[in-house]
Amino acid sequence: MRMRNGEKRIAVLEELDERQHAAGHHWVVDKEGHAPFRRGVEAVVGEGLAELADRETRAELSAYAARPVHWTARLTGHGRDVLVFARSRALAEPEVYCPAPGEQLVELRPAQMVALRVFVALADELATPPAEGLAEQVRSAHFTPTDKRWRLHLT
Repeated sequence: MRMRNGEKRIAVLEELDERQHAAGHHWVVDKEGHAPFRRGVEAVVGEGLAELADRETRAELSAYAARPVHWTARLTGHGRDVLVFARSRALAEPEVYCPAPGEQLVELRPAQMVALRVFVALADELATPPAEGLAEQVRSAHFTPTDKRWRLHLT
């Protein structure tokens, strides 16, 4: 199974966060043989989600580690915020969407959901209004990023 870019980014941020907490100085210090980790971190540095230490900080860390430190990184505030959001999103999205008795699961593409929202928003102006309860179902619809569909439970 291939990981999507967003999933890779979150995985790099998670690993950086774990390593950062394990370090007493809140910087993840270089280690030999971690080239894939470094490449991942350097990619998120370009997005402002992590930062690499400057020469002065590396010199301080070298003194602390009693060895030369050539590369070190840590999360930025934005990177921590992305992790908080990613973790809360995972908690907020239930794994299984089960319709209640008498309902069925309907999956809509994003463009179809936009049209349905417009239809519900125009309810007071239409000669034939939407079915009772449709507006609430539209508000409570869930988006599944894996298949890029909106899921609703309709009668």
